[in-house]
Amino acid sequence: MTPRITLVGGGSTHWTPRLLADFANTASLQDATVTLVDVDPDSLPPMLDVADHMAKCRPGLGLTVNATTDLDEGLDGAEYVVTAFSVGGFTSMRHDLEIPARYGVRQPVGDSVGPGGISRSLRSIPVLLGIAGAVERRCPDALLLNVTNPLSALCRAVTRETGVRTVGLCNEVVGTMFVLSLLLDADLRRIDPVVAGVNHLPMLTGVTVEGEDGFARLRELLDDEASHSAPVWMNPLPAQMHYRKVTPDEQWTKADVLAGNRLKLELFRRFGVLPGSADTHVAEFFPNFVTPASDFGREWSVHHYGLAGHIADKWDDERGVADFLAGDELTPHPSGELVAPVLDSLQRGRPRPLPMNLPNAGQVQNLDRDVVVECIGVATDGVLRGRDVVHVPSVLGETLRRVATAEELTVEAARTGNRTTVLEAMLADPVAGAFPYEHVVAMTDELLSATKPWLPQFD
Repeated sequence: MTPRITLVGGGSTHWTPRLLADFANTASLQDATVTLVDVDPDSLPPMLDVADHMAKCRPGLGLTVNATTDLDEGLDGAEYVVTAFSVGGFTSMRHDLEIPARYGVRQPVGDSVGPGGISRSLRSIPVLLGIAGAVERRCPDALLLNVTNPLSALCRAVTRETGVRTVGLCNEVVGTMFVLSLLLDADLRRIDPVVAGVNHLPMLTGVTVEGEDGFARLRELLDDEASHSAPVWMNPLPAQMHYRKVTPDEQWTKADVLAGNRLKLELFRRFGVLPGSADTHVAEFFPNFVTPASDFGREWSVHHYGLAGHIADKWDDERGVADFLAGDELTPHPSGELVAPVLDSLQRGRPRPLPMNLPNAGQVQNLDRDVVVECIGVATDGVLRGRDVVHVPSVLGETLRRVATAEELTVEAARTGNRTTVLEAMLADPVAGAFPYEHVVAMTDELLSATKPWLPQFD
């Protein structure tokens, strides 16, 4: 049966080319009908050009791509709805980063947790709920796959306020599996993590590597400094992973990879749990790492995007589109994003374990039921379920509890427009809440004032 996929935010130069290429490279999706929906009519023709060029590069490709600015029209008949959007773009995001910085809150990324993540949630949740409401009207049996940040909070809003089946997808755990493959000389396909957490702070409480205890192998490597000079089987992508090479030779070594993951490995040494995201994300959950004492995390090798970094990523995406249109080849390699693998698993009835953000049905024991948690999920009989039952120990589990609490308050504030609830979310957040009370109050008021054009619920 030909899958019908709607991509809301279909004018994205980041998401649309990647996902269309993944669909083209996935046998069960190659004849899909894809509808691109975007509020910006000028963003859609370039993406249709991308789709047309893919068809020229791959004769016989059955992928059908069309576009519309009418959400209801775009949702009619959809089986899968992918949401990828940014409310206010860089104009609104500037406030998320610059206002907290004036109060001493330095956010390496600023789009998921902390004051920047809460602010972004407040303007994004009503939009996503509007999309979900349209899904209920036009294609109530569809699965909504959200890739928009703040991913956990947005998915929670949909599962709490609507009946739409929802999953959040992020490839950070796959990135950590790649790191483990480099450090342990292992086949990435034979690394099986046990995961419990929230998006951008998924916790690996265990991992099997080629049938062995991966944590035991990792501890052995960390204790054997002589082995750190060994080359890795594949050079990492420093531009994407933001690694800084620390060894003098051209060849990348395990020491270079260890240096790029200092923060997560410190938490692993201390608490026996390995955070499953890049350190740039992990740092945003722990106020003790991004401080003046460590040059705001840089001594821990934490990369700071800043607004300029986010804009540079956008430029890279646009250059990538231009380069593709100027060439004659469609890459056969997967993007690393998880939308196509999840859809392939559902289409083929193949219960492949993949990182997913799903409502907590007991898979993370020390978080409340129904909050959205990141876990390893599988598709069984067309239903996405968590695979493992996990308890996250120590202060790391307490950090997850605080983040989940802040996300619940954020969803409530976004729904009701209650300013006091926004302040409660800020105080519950492990990073924003670590600052002086009067600063948090003033920062919250300033964020709400600066982003008012995108917050109609607070009028």
